[in-house]
Amino acid sequence: MRIAFVTCERPIERDVDLDFLVPAMKRRGADVEVPGWSDPGVDWGGFDMAMLSSTWDYYERQDEFRDWLSAAAASTRLVNPLPIVEWNLDKRYLIELEAAGVPTIPTVWVEPGGEAEAAAEIGELGWETVVLKPVIDLGARNLVRVGAAHVEQMLAAFDVATMAQPYLPSVATEGELSLVYVGGKLTHSLRKLPARGDFRVQPQYGGTHEYEEFGSVVREIAAAAVGVSPEVPLYARVDVVGTESGPAVIELELIEPALYLDTAPEAAEAIADALLAAS
Repeated sequence: MRIAFVTCERPIERDVDLDFLVPAMKRRGADVEVPGWSDPGVDWGGFDMAMLSSTWDYYERQDEFRDWLSAAAASTRLVNPLPIVEWNLDKRYLIELEAAGVPTIPTVWVEPGGEAEAAAEIGELGWETVVLKPVIDLGARNLVRVGAAHVEQMLAAFDVATMAQPYLPSVATEGELSLVYVGGKLTHSLRKLPARGDFRVQPQYGGTHEYEEFGSVVREIAAAAVGVSPEVPLYARVDVVGTESGPAVIELELIEPALYLDTAPEAAEAIADALLAAS
């Protein structure tokens, strides 16, 4: 078996998961390469499988990435499969989660030109502080936190389809709860914590993480979120946060999520077995 763990030209940080996935696949006799998705010299048809591992610049090159996805899926087995990736690219998948009964964060969806109406709706909802981000984004790159009085101005500056959510103080104190699934089965979970004075849990902002197991309510919510995917994903990460109404899903990551295999190295073995079974 020849497999590609697909990355990008200029990764924002080292893909730690590859420290576990590459050896796991090699122990199973696979030939492993780590090419960039936009490298024109790569023959994707030469791979039995291509797993999206750290394609972290796709949000900046959306049309190009979509074209590559279609071409790669026509040449090799893409993991996760194309229908899942296309569905998960746009965060409006959260609308489907909510419709399926999965607890999610209240969200106002804003198209360019709809800033005034969105600001008025946010005012009616009583959100004092608001988190804004494009519906296609990655790792809080373009996320901003603003007071409600400045929402309309900031939305106009985005000039793309955007989502607005209430700022949740619990994230700054309790972090995010992440649950990782392989083939629809929970393999491990962890808590991601922001740096002191911040609310972003990503490592590039000083966030840290540690292994932790969660109760049945959180597990059931996360499993329900995974179940809304167009098909069973080979890998998935669900991020859950605390709200006044209880735990709620803030993200369902099915494209190139950090799987935090450093907290559970044995999960790399489960992924490797699943990749072989799917080849």
